[in-house]
Amino acid sequence: MNSDSIKQLRRERKGHEFGDKIYLINKTGSTQNHARSLVIKSIKPLHGTIIIAREQLCGRGRLGRKWLSPAGGLWMSIIMKRGLTTKRTPIIQFLAALSVGDSILEMTGLQCTYKWPNDILVKGKKICGILLEVDFQGNKVKTVITGIGLNANFPASNIFQSKNLTLRSEVTTLRDELNYDVSLFGLAKLILEKLEHYYGLLKKDKIKVIMDLWKHRSEPFDRFVTIKDGKDTFQARTLGVNNKGILKVELSNGSVKEVIFGDVDYDVMTKVRT
Repeated sequence: MNSDSIKQLRRERKGHEFGDKIYLINKTGSTQNHARSLVIKSIKPLHGTIIIAREQLCGRGRLGRKWLSPAGGLWMSIIMKRGLTTKRTPIIQFLAALSVGDSILEMTGLQCTYKWPNDILVKGKKICGILLEVDFQGNKVKTVITGIGLNANFPASNIFQSKNLTLRSEVTTLRDELNYDVSLFGLAKLILEKLEHYYGLLKKDKIKVIMDLWKHRSEPFDRFVTIKDGKDTFQARTLGVNNKGILKVELSNGSVKEVIFGDVDYDVMTKVRT
């Protein structure tokens, strides 16, 4: 994405909730960190501000993991401040996933599925991750910075060759799936349009609508997985995700556990129970 396409994106998003103000950075440590610096400095307007980088040198995923972000990907962060509540905030990662998945489908015809809590897959391989960073003021949500890292116009081999990343699952890119490059401008434009739509539903508390759409396209449940929940690691059978975004699992003793925060690995036992 170049400066001309960013100017066009700014023109097309002028007056909209997301993208009225857009920063394009050639190289940055992390768009999340850049967004946070704007929040700390109280650069106005904050809500709906977008930071896009051509390349991230220290991109990160959940739990502080390194996220490789070479040129050719769509690396962006969105600052959100309006309509935030403790009930709505956890749903943002799900509506962000829907926004990306819908956009990929519309632009390329590729169908995405979603893996709790924040992965977007194509044919079972990770193509995009969502990162939510939340600031509180007392017990109220003050700011959410939503990061989107989408593998687009580069081969996955660029990632596999890295010596600094431990791959926990298979990864793919749009180029690998399509054998051609997509318009990052067009993709960003679609994602922001759909993000605004779903965020509008969230502000009307139509959480069930959002979660039903996410569940309809999620990876199958009723399967055995390994879960890392804080310091604990255990195996369980997934039962589903409720409308609060919480994963429910059945433990080996038959009891049901709610997982609010954690990682799910399908590597050990992937067979869905019949």
